[in-house]
Amino acid sequence: MDYVLERIGLAGKVAVVTGGAGGLGWPISRDLARAGMRVAICDRDGDALREAGPALAEVASDSLAFHADVRDPDAVAAFFEAVDERFGRVDVMVAVPGGSFVAPLMATRPKGWDAVIRQNFTYVLDTTQHTVRRMEAQGDGGSIIYISTVEAHRAMPHRAVYGAMKAAIANLAKSLALELGPLGIRVNTVAPDHFPTPGQRHADPEFEGRPGGRLANAMIIPLGRKGTGEDLTGCVLFLASELSSYVTGTTLHVDGGTLAASGWFAWPDGSGGFTWENLIPDDVADELARRQEGGQP
Repeated sequence: MDYVLERIGLAGKVAVVTGGAGGLGWPISRDLARAGMRVAICDRDGDALREAGPALAEVASDSLAFHADVRDPDAVAAFFEAVDERFGRVDVMVAVPGGSFVAPLMATRPKGWDAVIRQNFTYVLDTTQHTVRRMEAQGDGGSIIYISTVEAHRAMPHRAVYGAMKAAIANLAKSLALELGPLGIRVNTVAPDHFPTPGQRHADPEFEGRPGGRLANAMIIPLGRKGTGEDLTGCVLFLASELSSYVTGTTLHVDGGTLAASGWFAWPDGSGGFTWENLIPDDVADELARRQEGGQP
């Protein structure tokens, strides 16, 4: 055990997690603290922050919870100034926030594009600059981790701008890996898929418990289940730690195998098993056509 903890090398270091109070951000913040890090989080959700702050303080040797919307450059600057005052350094930065709305491109307007770009890409540039300035001054490197999505690596109809921004994050990590490598700063992304967050239909335990929910998981996710916080945080801990000291400019896919499937589905074979198909079976296609022609949902 001592050997593993020594190899990980996170104890006493400082982690900054933007969007660290809720959704995918909270388990990341919590588990970085459990690994012995001092953790600073910011979030625009005041209610989530009020719950996460005390919970984080119970786990972390030292922590900071700061109310800030990462889309506001002044708020981001104030957050990093608070980190300076509290900890005096940054060793790991995890950028979590993201989001979008559902609409075909032709139904959207520049104001909507700008909102999605700011929420998913522009703030990453801002937080990265704040982080790199500090890591460069420290002189001993660091790790920057962007939480992206599998949609950075495949099409996303009706959320095209969102998908494009996530693809931009993946490319940004590659470019910065080259620019910042001489400083010992590593930059990587984590691309999750099927991690339910509050408000999503598939996050409802009743959906997961229904036969249809279990079948849907089996058909579309090779590992047959949705992801959990620990599934994600294990990968973040790896990229934050010295275990990944020679890993930079890459994307770690945490998706249960969905990117590998890329259009292949496990269709029920009628005998309790499944067969992998990349086309809709004829009988299913015929039934769907009948419903479509009859105006059925």
